[in-house]
Amino acid sequence: MKIIYDPYADALSISFREGGKVKKTIEIAPEMMLDLDEKLRPLYLEILGAKEKLGKAATEEVSMKNLVFGKNKPAKIPAVA
Repeated sequence: MKIIYDPYADALSISFREGGKVKKTIEIAPEMMLDLDEKLRPLYLEILGAKEKLGKAATEEVSMKNLVFGKNKPAKIPAVA
């Protein structure tokens, strides 16, 4: 997964899967577009006007909870001393 925030466009883009071909795009909310592949799995999410929708603080800092890699295995993150 890749998350990119463009401050000039005020757009947040989330790429769930790289290289998939977009079959359908749906507007899940005003200025929030979700691209789906041929099996209707999410590929990309774009949020325009991100500061207004998510709040300014949310666009300046990203935190992740329950980060999982692989097949339902929790990520191993080394402890910080």
